[in-house]
Amino acid sequence: MNADVFVLFFNAFLTTLISSGIVIWILRKKYLPVIKKLEEKSDQERASAKEAAEKQR
Repeated sequence: MNADVFVLFFNAFLTTLISSGIVIWILRKKYLPVIKKLEEKSDQERASAKEAAEKQR
């Protein structure tokens, strides 16, 4: 197999891995606090709905 072709494909693969890792890191850093805040809000709403359902019984 031609070594130049192998180097080209390896370079493309490595570039894809690195860029994907950077994008994932940025998105987690940017949006993880927002996701946690929304989950807490959702949990609070569930708890209040559950309490309301128990009071109706």
